Amino acid sequence: MDKFAKFTQNVSTSWTPFANKVGSSFTQYKQMATESLGSAQVTELPRDYIELEARYEAVRRTVQSLVRQSTQYSASQASFDVQAQLATLTTRMGKQTRDASSPQEVLTEQHEMGRTALTAAEPIGLEAPLGAALFKFGSIETKVGDLRRTHNTHIQRSFISPLQDMLDTSMGLAQNARKHVQAMRLTLDARKAALQGANAGQVDGVRREVEHAEDAFVEAVSEGMRVMRAVVESPVLVACVGEIVKAQKVFYKEAAELLAELEPEIEEIKVTQDALYRHDNPM
Repeated sequence: MDKFAKFTQNVSTSWTPFANKVGSSFTQYKQMATESLGSAQVTELPRDYIELEARYEAVRRTVQSLVRQSTQYSASQASFDVQAQLATLTTRMGKQTRDASSPQEVLTEQHEMGRTALTAAEPIGLEAPLGAALFKFGSIETKVGDLRRTHNTHIQRSFISPLQDMLDTSMGLAQNARKHVQAMRLTLDARKAALQGANAGQVDGVRREVEHAEDAFVEAVSEGMRVMRAVVESPVLVACVGEIVKAQKVFYKEAAELLAELEPEIEEIKVTQDALYRHDNPM
């Protein structure tokens, strides 16, 4: 008997928190159903909370969009092996050109463009103006691809990762806090509704429940505002914008310098091509 009594006591103790949780959820769902029918009074959230929540939601959606768009923007576009191709053509040209990549490495759209030009240069002939121009363009475009790869890595490390971390941590806390505010508001309104229908013998007990629910609601609102404000006022967001500006500035500046060196060489080849064409096609 003593063992059975102890067993039943343990079961009762472990069941109570679960039962309380289920009962609380049922109360909230019941209140939601009542409100959906338009037959219940709803406690209004403080205006400061509503305004802060709107700002927070705007920031959250912006961060989500930035992470999605920057992930697509910095994603690698192609995977190929240009090392052997570039080495062979470089040897033929008698110049030393930095290896474009390691085999099977995931690269960028600039590498893809460079590969296309380098692949076309050989059958056309490196001694021909078009073949020479394609080789020079492909070599420079491969270097631009290397710059873009560094740029993408910078964005991933200094822009996407911090923003994703914010979504997973501080914004995750804020989302849970918002849900808790709504849960406490529903509980409070359910207690108020119960007080209106309570008989004389229940009024004092139900009134105490209303007071406890009010305290819980105020505490939830205060905590919700704290965590949402921490997100809205976080310096991480501005710092991340600065990092992507820095990454793009470096990439476009160095890419422009490479292309500026290439441009007169292509122009010189073009002059040669024009002269050959006029010679072979006299008017």
